[in-house]
Amino acid sequence: MTEYLIQYGYGFIFVVVLLESTGLPLPGESLIVAAGMLSGEGSFNILAVLIAAFSGSIVGDNLGYLVGRRYGRKIVVRWGAHFGLGEKRFAMVEERFQTYGFAVVLVARFVIILRQLNGFVAGTMRMNWPVFLFYNCISAALWAGAYGLGAYVFGAAFRHFFAEYGTWPIILIAGGVCLVGIVGTYRFLFNDAENGGGEAEEPTAPDSRG
Repeated sequence: MTEYLIQYGYGFIFVVVLLESTGLPLPGESLIVAAGMLSGEGSFNILAVLIAAFSGSIVGDNLGYLVGRRYGRKIVVRWGAHFGLGEKRFAMVEERFQTYGFAVVLVARFVIILRQLNGFVAGTMRMNWPVFLFYNCISAALWAGAYGLGAYVFGAAFRHFFAEYGTWPIILIAGGVCLVGIVGTYRFLFNDAENGGGEAEEPTAPDSRG
């Protein structure tokens, strides 16, 4: 993908990060690292790279938020029970997200899969939009800075490391972080259900529809 990055520049960064943030499995993170390293060589302006990455992530996450807010609940009501997300559990998760959703939004951008679903889930859970936007901006700035500036500053060291050890250590670390993030998020959202909330899925009162 580096050749497309060199050919299309900042617009390519913006579009790829935007599409990844709406839910598509694209390598936005790797692209930012590559752009940061190229900036260190003088091929790109690092400030423009950061702005493109930040803007793409904000636009993409908010598109995902709008889709989730409009259609996410319908999807959960129709298909959620097939994946262990019945109405009572969904209500519990929604309440948890309203209270602590800012933490999920902050962390999600750094974890693959969660990053792609971040906006959609926040919209589905009816998270307050100004709150979502505020923490989403912070998360996007930290993400773009960590990977873009990190690659810009330590690009030479990265190239030396890759030449000597290859990319498998990075893949292994990224896979571990991804697993920890997914498991941690699941336990955060569903812990109450597993410690007794699961029994609440068996309704003892007439089910309310609507």
